[in-house]
Amino acid sequence: MKPLLLIPVLCLPTLLLGESSLPSPTTEAPSRPVIDLSAPGADKLLEPSHASQVQVQPATDGKGIDVSVAAGPAGFPGVRIVPSTGAFDLSGAGFVEARVTNTGSAIISATLRMDSGENSASGSAYLKPGETGAARAYFASPGKGSNPLDAARITQILIFIGKNETTARAFRIDSLSAGGREGDTLPINPNTVRVKPQGGVIFSPSVPVSPGSQLTGRNGAKAEVTGNKTIGVNFSGKPEENVQLRPAKGYWDLGDFLQVTVKVKNTGSHPASLTAQLSSQADRSDTATPTKPIAPGETVDLVVPFIPGTPFKIISVPEQNQLEGKNSWGMESTPGVRYFSHQTNGLILSPVAGQEPSSFEVLAVTAGMPEGDPRPEWLGQRPPVEGEWIKTFEDNFDGTTLDESKWNVYSENHWDKRVGFSKQNVLIGDGQARLRIEKRAGFHNDDPNARATDFATGWLDTYDKWRQTYGYYEVRVKLPTAPSMFPAFWLMPQRGPATWPKYRQASTKDGGMEFDVFEGQSMWGPYRTTFGVHWDDYMKYHKSAGTSAHYNRPDKDGYLTIGMLWLPGHISVYSQGRLQGSWDSPRVGSVPSYLIFDMLPGGFEYDPLDPAKLPADLQIDYVRVWQRKDLMETGKN
Repeated sequence: MKPLLLIPVLCLPTLLLGESSLPSPTTEAPSRPVIDLSAPGADKLLEPSHASQVQVQPATDGKGIDVSVAAGPAGFPGVRIVPSTGAFDLSGAGFVEARVTNTGSAIISATLRMDSGENSASGSAYLKPGETGAARAYFASPGKGSNPLDAARITQILIFIGKNETTARAFRIDSLSAGGREGDTLPINPNTVRVKPQGGVIFSPSVPVSPGSQLTGRNGAKAEVTGNKTIGVNFSGKPEENVQLRPAKGYWDLGDFLQVTVKVKNTGSHPASLTAQLSSQADRSDTATPTKPIAPGETVDLVVPFIPGTPFKIISVPEQNQLEGKNSWGMESTPGVRYFSHQTNGLILSPVAGQEPSSFEVLAVTAGMPEGDPRPEWLGQRPPVEGEWIKTFEDNFDGTTLDESKWNVYSENHWDKRVGFSKQNVLIGDGQARLRIEKRAGFHNDDPNARATDFATGWLDTYDKWRQTYGYYEVRVKLPTAPSMFPAFWLMPQRGPATWPKYRQASTKDGGMEFDVFEGQSMWGPYRTTFGVHWDDYMKYHKSAGTSAHYNRPDKDGYLTIGMLWLPGHISVYSQGRLQGSWDSPRVGSVPSYLIFDMLPGGFEYDPLDPAKLPADLQIDYVRVWQRKDLMETGKN
């Protein structure tokens, strides 16, 4: 939510060069000031975001504006610049840039944000004391939930730093200018480029590697490309030696797969073992090890799984049940629990500790999928744990119309203002529900009096129609693959008198909790999801725990079956009936909750939304819920 600043703005039109006196638009705009910061009175155009904590004055040398920020509670202290005529016209430019000098004694991250109505774009500069840098925001590279900005209608510009309650900071804005060419986008760092291996082939004699840049040996290990265009690996027997194969640039994007197979031959004179592991931007995968030493001349496949062999455990500490203190927890240290397949940056080959000198030949490295159908026969018929269970909710989406005694199709949209919820985008047929997002102008919730939107999508929830405390919740779904998709199945609280407003009934405080059974990000591929929880509201005391590296094996039809077991003090997640991870904590939610399916763009890690790749669907085969008999509650099931 954008803060509403009520401090009066003193505007000096002769200084606001972005309003009327900028050069006429051209295909390639020269760098030009948005504001002349050296002109007398320029500091009056910069409105402090927090009057009690931020002070603005001309720089002592007359070049720029000094901003002093006292220690305090302000979340994003800085300045706001609003044009007197309603908008800066920066037509023809590609970006706005603020050159900033850190004049204080503490490190700062200075952020420039520009708005065009509800759309915004931003850029930051990380500055040590005394350093000068540029924070640059591109009109064509908007922030989350925004469309590209209209350069002719920039309604405000913000320059701010982060919160610090103990240390005073200071910075000087040396210049604020528009530059570049119309249509310029944020430059891509070559080290972050993601490359999908064609057909999953990472290495083979027909897909060679560069030994100088892609192969490295450590602690005495050596690697080279052989005359057969394979990779020869030699280990000296020293401790902690390994060989690494890296991408030619950036990352291997392995989001379309769930394992990597390394075909390796023992070229030595005695039996020897070799382990394989993948590294990623976050952490390493689980490890592949042969069941027995590889005989001389023998060829084996080392299969590195993305799904860890040991279920993850979310960290549980007493502080999770306290209002103050730390606000986010991940997982206990277990092999593979923080491996990100879409950002794979290496394959690591290591000998078994204490092994004699050995040599191997790597014949191929290929990403792929496990064979077979992972579903047990009982899947979908009962929960995966023992107990006397009663089915309390089921929708298989048979027929051609939605059962509106169970589902609502309209709700608030707190996430992406480009998108409106529409009943037309909940499609029922062929035994499934499809939440479809498409490029279609309309109004949010199909209400002509509501916000106009450029995209339409589907929404389903059971608020005021069904809710339950505890139980087992299972869905069978197929995730979309178009860029920027963010589908989810989650639960939110609904408790208290019916006279309470919805925000109060759905509060995650006082025993309430948001349960994210799954959230997908199409950037990750169709098999990786989140599993997590949020509680104590979404402001100062907001807390969360969970994982963003939950890999799900699909069935033979490409569907994922994901379930959540919710018991007093316990939650766990299942995929195709297999336990994947759990959390035990006294703070696990304990109030009735309702079901939600959504299909939105964006999220927290995504590629730009591409209308040409739409429509896209979240396909829901079924949703089923059970309750353990001893936990049944009269009037709540």
